[in-house]
Amino acid sequence: MSDDAWQNSEELAFVPEQVEPMLTNVLAGVLANEIYEDSKVQGWIDSICEKSMDALTELRRPFKYIVTCMVLQKNGAGIHSAQSCFWDVSNDNCARVAYPLANKREVQDSRM
Repeated sequence: MSDDAWQNSEELAFVPEQVEPMLTNVLAGVLANEIYEDSKVQGWIDSICEKSMDALTELRRPFKYIVTCMVLQKNGAGIHSAQSCFWDVSNDNCARVAYPLANKREVQDSRM
């Protein structure tokens, strides 16, 4: 598809609902049977970021992607995070995925 066709297409907009299930699958593939172990976190993060970027680029859309990942142990500790961006509100967007999904596991689960 030529650059002009992308410029005139509704497909130019990034729609988070299209990629969030794909990213959830990446997370499940890496973390599904894991128990939190500090020594494994860096490997999980590397794998999640690499596989997420691979899945996003396979969409062959004219976007630039930024993938970030945080892995936390649920132990009652707090976390503060912030991000800021300047973008075109008509085309750009952000997808966020938390894993595991809160409604799919019990609070007492010792995994992640």
